[in-house]
Amino acid sequence: MFHKNDKVVYANYGACTVSETDVSMTMGGMERSYYVLLPLRKRGGTVYVPADHEELMRPVMKRDEAIALVEHYDEIAMDDFVDNNSRTVEEHFKKMLRRCDCATAICVVKTMQMRIAEQESRRHLPSSMYTRLLDQAEHQAASELSAALEIAEADVPAFIETHKLSLA
Repeated sequence: MFHKNDKVVYANYGACTVSETDVSMTMGGMERSYYVLLPLRKRGGTVYVPADHEELMRPVMKRDEAIALVEHYDEIAMDDFVDNNSRTVEEHFKKMLRRCDCATAICVVKTMQMRIAEQESRRHLPSSMYTRLLDQAEHQAASELSAALEIAEADVPAFIETHKLSLA
């Protein structure tokens, strides 16, 4: 059970604040109870999650967990999935992102950065699929890290770099 003002992670919306709980609405002739979520990202809108589907949400990680994740950033391995069918590749990485796990999102970020760099090194334009997946994964990871660390989402990459340097 989540409460008002709890910070949660929900699907592709990233980190959200629970603005209301137990809101009754009728949809399709059926009355249900909903959580009302406000994505922390400015252009997020409002999200209604059925209370009987709260397993799709989870609490934002704690600050110490976020710092530990950043400390182990370099240890997060890239994914080595390869297939000749681009739809299969895209579905594989979208499935990973649906886990709503920050470490998995970082894995996808690192994988897409590497694949884009490989394409650019061959003087090819980066695949639009790779850039879309990179954007989704970056948002997912930065959204949760910013909520856990209580910093702006735009400041997350700099935080990771400076924190990694201070560990060296």
